[in-house]
Amino acid sequence: MFCAVFWNIGGKPANSGIVRLIAGLQRQENADVIVLAECSVGVLGSVLRALNLPGHPPEFAVLPTTSRVRVLIRRTITQCHEFSRHEYYSILRLRRSNRPQLIVAAVHMVSRLEKEASHIDRELELFAKAVRHAEVDVGHDRTVVIGDLNAHPFSEGIAGSVGLHGVMSRRVAGRVERQAAHRKYPFFFNPMWQFYGDATVRPAGTYYREPGGDHTAYYWHLFDQALLRPSLLPYYRDDSACIVTVIGGTPLAGGDLIPDRVVASDHFPIRIRLTC
Repeated sequence: MFCAVFWNIGGKPANSGIVRLIAGLQRQENADVIVLAECSVGVLGSVLRALNLPGHPPEFAVLPTTSRVRVLIRRTITQCHEFSRHEYYSILRLRRSNRPQLIVAAVHMVSRLEKEASHIDRELELFAKAVRHAEVDVGHDRTVVIGDLNAHPFSEGIAGSVGLHGVMSRRVAGRVERQAAHRKYPFFFNPMWQFYGDATVRPAGTYYREPGGDHTAYYWHLFDQALLRPSLLPYYRDDSACIVTVIGGTPLAGGDLIPDRVVASDHFPIRIRLTC
């Protein structure tokens, strides 16, 4: 079993209660990899101390990264290093005893408050290219992408062939690749599509924003996403992807399901779990 969680904690300080919630998230989801965005070194150190109980062998370690994502890994991961990097992402190579090797691409893309959507799409295309190069260099494509992509699942940088090429259907993703303009592009499966709308008791996104006077308004946004290559589909189950709204009995949202930034963050955490 492999589990990764991601949370953009919105720069919350260590004395805000966020450390207890992150540690609780790990225990609740039994996460092997914890990826955090907008997380200070101080908060990261406090989370590490909360996870590693005194008098016991250390259960977690900080994986040094040169991007703006923070990563904690469980000791069951025997080897992990940052294989490729940029300011916005760290591509990690994971080895585990008697388990398939994995690539985890942890990302916190540039904010939509700083750059236009078209700029973010181009950055996502460059990120997707880096992932493909890493897969060639490592020799496999058992890849999980997880993080705050600051783009919708239907945006060019995520759904487009030159980008992550993420599709909403496992059956389509199972075709492995698609040809466009006489070139072949590999698929990602993007399970986050299932959370749109009101068909479930879950919120309709991971981030909520009142649009003001904008003519086009989504209100709910699925910026925080987890995607996986078709080679990992045999290990995916219907409940593998999840938007986490409660941690250890503490609701992360009010009655309107909007993230409560006073209690936690303006983003919900997400989880991806695989049976490998």
